[in-house]
Amino acid sequence: MRITDVEPIVLRGSSVYGEHRSDGEVSDSGDWQTLVRVSTDEGLVGWSDIETLAPAAAAIIRGPGMSMRGFTALRDLLIGKDPLDTERLWDELYVGSVYYGRRGIAMHCISAIDNCLWSIRAQSAGKPLCDLLGGRKRDRIRAYASTLFRDTPDQMAQAARSYIERGFTAVKFGWGAFGRDPGLDVELVAAARDTLGPDRDLLVDPGWYSSDENNPLPPRGVAENIALCERMAAFGVGWIEDFIHPEHFDEYTQVRRASSVPIAAGEQMSTIWDFQRLIDGGCVDVVQPDLTRCGGLTVARQVADMANRTQLDLVPHSWLTDLLTGYSLHLIASLPTARYVEFNVAQSDLTRGVCGGTIKLNDDGTVNIPTGTGLGIEVDADFIKAHCTR
Repeated sequence: MRITDVEPIVLRGSSVYGEHRSDGEVSDSGDWQTLVRVSTDEGLVGWSDIETLAPAAAAIIRGPGMSMRGFTALRDLLIGKDPLDTERLWDELYVGSVYYGRRGIAMHCISAIDNCLWSIRAQSAGKPLCDLLGGRKRDRIRAYASTLFRDTPDQMAQAARSYIERGFTAVKFGWGAFGRDPGLDVELVAAARDTLGPDRDLLVDPGWYSSDENNPLPPRGVAENIALCERMAAFGVGWIEDFIHPEHFDEYTQVRRASSVPIAAGEQMSTIWDFQRLIDGGCVDVVQPDLTRCGGLTVARQVADMANRTQLDLVPHSWLTDLLTGYSLHLIASLPTARYVEFNVAQSDLTRGVCGGTIKLNDDGTVNIPTGTGLGIEVDADFIKAHCTR
């Protein structure tokens, strides 16, 4: 079997990050979405999404590249190659893009391609993807509703009630209004905790910078982050996530040592070398690789092994389309122990439309691991065609 094409597919939507949908939910990024499709001469096809700068990702994949090794477009590195040789192809993609890549958009693209190759590999074997990752150890996993902070305590309480009514037993609020006023931060989290009650989990993702470019928020220092953890401890928060500058590993270590609240991070990390620094440095209690940023499943498997050896929890970051959630579910199914899957309740029309809302919440607040061969998540070809820009 040989790879015949690697296609970046750029979708265009009409909503923007943070706007309120008709159902009162706050939306994720609904203006652009990049997909990757890898095709083979035997008719097997792999799909993945990427959360990155869409037009640049398309150029990195499709090219044109340059003649010197290290400056090659990713598609040119793969045409005619065996898609089942996933680890070797990862190395070829890394070296082939080393002068313009290594991290950032190029690694995001490599991650998506790697996911596609794993899907093809599982399809070729006639097995669910989790079987190739180490075997299915569970059929379902508890989900946490992942959404943005609202502006007022009343809005927080209303949102929390809506997730209870849908069956969630855990909720994560992130970014949004959090971080500008410590007093308001406490009020927002208190409203969520009071509504969720003591038997449901509450997770907090403050962000380490402001998502509002018109109202920038400088990164907090070590003392400020320790104080943030102390404020959140009063509400039995399950973890505080990704709230320190991602390059400041030493600060993570200092804050974790001083905090009584577990620390989670990793969604902005790429390659096993970054995760080795994160884990060996004692930075976190919970490791959160994003399979469309970290280097794909090839890297995530290594991170999972490292987390298991050091007795850390691994909960993938999966705030995108159901493709990313599907890949994350298969990884979760293969882990020795697992706590949650991130369930993006803030999907825009664009991110939801890619797979048509395939992944559903069970009545007990869990999500089923996909079955069937390969990823087990189908894309909506008509939706993609209707929103494709190239």
